[in-house]
Amino acid sequence: MRPGEGRLLLLLLLAYGWLFVFFEKLNNPNELVRIYAGRALLEEHSWSIGRRTRFGDGGPVYSSWGYVNDKALVCDDPRAQPPACEGRLYAAKAPAASVLAVPVLAVLRLAGPLRKTTAVFALRWVWVILPSVLFWLLLRRHLLDTGLSADAALAVTLAGALGSLSLTYGQMFAGHQIAALALGAAYLCGFWRERPFWFGFFCALAVAAEYPSAPAVLILFAAYLRTHRRGLPFMSLGALPWVLVLIQFHWSAFGAPWSTPYGHLENPSFVQDIAPGFMGISLPSKERVYGSLFAPYLGLLFWAPWIALALVPRRHVAYAVVAYYLVFQVTHALWRSGWVVGPRYITPIVPFAAVCAALLLRERPRLLPVFGGLGAAAVAATGLASSVCQGFPLEVKNPLREVVWPLLTHGYSARNPLQALGVPGLWSALPYFAALAIAIALLMRRNAIAIVIAVVVMAAQWTAPAGEAGHGAAPFLASLWEPDPPPGSKPFSH
Repeated sequence: MRPGEGRLLLLLLLAYGWLFVFFEKLNNPNELVRIYAGRALLEEHSWSIGRRTRFGDGGPVYSSWGYVNDKALVCDDPRAQPPACEGRLYAAKAPAASVLAVPVLAVLRLAGPLRKTTAVFALRWVWVILPSVLFWLLLRRHLLDTGLSADAALAVTLAGALGSLSLTYGQMFAGHQIAALALGAAYLCGFWRERPFWFGFFCALAVAAEYPSAPAVLILFAAYLRTHRRGLPFMSLGALPWVLVLIQFHWSAFGAPWSTPYGHLENPSFVQDIAPGFMGISLPSKERVYGSLFAPYLGLLFWAPWIALALVPRRHVAYAVVAYYLVFQVTHALWRSGWVVGPRYITPIVPFAAVCAALLLRERPRLLPVFGGLGAAAVAATGLASSVCQGFPLEVKNPLREVVWPLLTHGYSARNPLQALGVPGLWSALPYFAALAIAIALLMRRNAIAIVIAVVVMAAQWTAPAGEAGHGAAPFLASLWEPDPPPGSKPFSH
């Protein structure tokens, strides 16, 4: 390990892995529909998670674990259209996460029947938490090797890892962070340590994890080929496994290599949501721009204000990827993203925003206190929000005031090792909060400018207007808590 990496490793492991924020009763489809498909691959040797008949949905996996949303339906009658038909049900997601789930589920099954909560916990650690920690350690090494100072590299790493979408979705077995890690790994394999095979592998994995990654992959691919044309055969070989997975999934489930789950959605509201424009893409509006960037309920810069420094235009492949994801966010019909902490569909923007911010700090080192203050505010907001929830209901206008503060002040702590030993309330989450506090202190470094900026931004975040309709969200989430109620908590009055 390089100097300082051991302490950073411990800090990141505590931040990403100490709390297990999961509500089995909520049945989060982002994670579970992928795990349903992984279990179907393991036990049924099929992509299908069940069948829809006139009597309802069923099948070995579906009947065992119950209802889950985000499904695709392939009608038995080719003349019919979902959802008004009988047919096979599939996960309406790209297939990579389900494929990755299979070996982990196979090991878990050796100990007995598969349980949802156990499967989610194991899959998060194996494929999201540990890879996220490793990625940020490697990105810090890359930044140091490009000539960035140690202080600036640490600041960028802490802000990116703990003050962004990466923290929230780095604790969820969904496609967002897997795609972000794959794209980030492809960048490192293409523009730091040249590895053509792995560059192709991770590019293809990103698309197989999340379809909207495809334009970002094209950007990386075009930039790589400008200087590494001889690596094309190795890139193609590396990409082949995930390309074959995509082709096989589309062909066997939907009848053609180019047919995706989006053309077979069984939820009528989802079909309506992506109807505007071409494939859900249309011209941006003021509401989309404000909501996507600044609004407390979603805004990228509200939750991670340090990314503002990454938006300074430059001729660099990382900036091109950042620009793509911003355009995608404000032009897509699903820009609101459902229950979220920040605009989850553009989680892969984070590694590239970190690189862009690092480039700016290398050029203008005097901006480090400004970045540190913005990063500290981001860690405080995102870290506290991620400690109680991974997605806030749509009626919530300011999650910090309407959900985070009420849950924390009532002593609601997510499951963790100390809670299992009987430590009550927020005391059991102390290692997590200590990791956040250390990260905030390292970002501010006793610098007056950084401290003032952090305090001002935090005040703006916590005093942003709240809505009346969202005040029931905290009691609702508390009613789903496991254990119910957590030790040492103060129940919400009804």
